[in-house]
Amino acid sequence: MIKTENLTKVYSTDGGVSVRALDKVSLEIRDGEFISIVGASGSGKTTLMNIIGCLDIPTEGKYCLDGADISLLKSAELSRIRSRKISFVFQGFNLIPSLTAAENVELPLIYRKIDPITRKQTVEDALEAVGLSKRADHLPAELSGGQQQRVAIARAFALDAPLILADEPCGNLDSRSGADVMEMLHGLNRLGKTVVLITHDEKAAMTADRQIRISDGRIVV
Repeated sequence: MIKTENLTKVYSTDGGVSVRALDKVSLEIRDGEFISIVGASGSGKTTLMNIIGCLDIPTEGKYCLDGADISLLKSAELSRIRSRKISFVFQGFNLIPSLTAAENVELPLIYRKIDPITRKQTVEDALEAVGLSKRADHLPAELSGGQQQRVAIARAFALDAPLILADEPCGNLDSRSGADVMEMLHGLNRLGKTVVLITHDEKAAMTADRQIRISDGRIVV
């Protein structure tokens, strides 16, 4: 599913200083794996996620997703790949405050131009899968943090993308809600989705099939 070769990302600061966020990162993630990428704040794990998620491009190196070389694609092409192949679950939930839970789940399906009847059924199935059928008409502000993260997972479920990137998905949750969210991610993995968990939480990381540790922009053993 994912292969990187000598992936490097260099940022330039306003003062003209170059910061090497990733330094020759090479890794492989197989289709259907549940992988955790573990590292402290500033280690480079979020930069790696942004490139894997087609939100950014590398300065050097190669990135292949599902057999296709992503490294040199233009913005419009990256956007199309994101909409078809990748679902995101973020620490901050990334829900639109003015939309209900159902509308937040439905929005990406509208962008995909899914017909209204199919959209309605898909949204209902997704919210039922995360136990929020009775909260479909509630706004994010009317939901707890755990419930908001469930909406984000329902959105990933509805999109049916083969790759799910979860960036500190339990970071804003209490331990019980965090455990529920992790179980839902494992449930999606059991359905055949490839899940990449970005975290500094050792306990969450250890639930993955395999851990990839990163420090100072490099993979460490």
